[in-house]
Amino acid sequence: WRDESRIAVRVAGQLSERLGSRLVLVHVAPTPIMPTVSVIPGGQAELAVREQRDAEELLAEVATSERLGGGVERRVTFGDPAEQLAELAAEERAELVVVTSRGRHGLRAALLGSVSTRLAATAPCPVVIVPARLERA
Repeated sequence: WRDESRIAVRVAGQLSERLGSRLVLVHVAPTPIMPTVSVIPGGQAELAVREQRDAEELLAEVATSERLGGGVERRVTFGDPAEQLAELAAEERAELVVVTSRGRHGLRAALLGSVSTRLAATAPCPVVIVPARLERA
């Protein structure tokens, strides 16, 4: 995870504590596809299991390093980040979603799109977008 993602986790933890709400850390990974692996029987499934395990370990490490305590829930999903986060927010009946902005501007943002902007437009609840460079967290 990038530093800005960890800052968003810190902000989410603080908001969860202050609001007395549950905290669910989510990692959305790209759908695991490797053309050379798909010809091996069970190769894609094994790759997906490995990606899932690695993402779960990452979330556990982030929860520990950010001192979020044992009550934090963790989810791993695959696909488009904005779509997956909006779907998960609906499933979980989330009161709030906290994401980071990578700070893309201008042409790059227009060409690549912005996960945070797309999520804010489609989420079933308010979305807090934490700036990429937050001085105090």
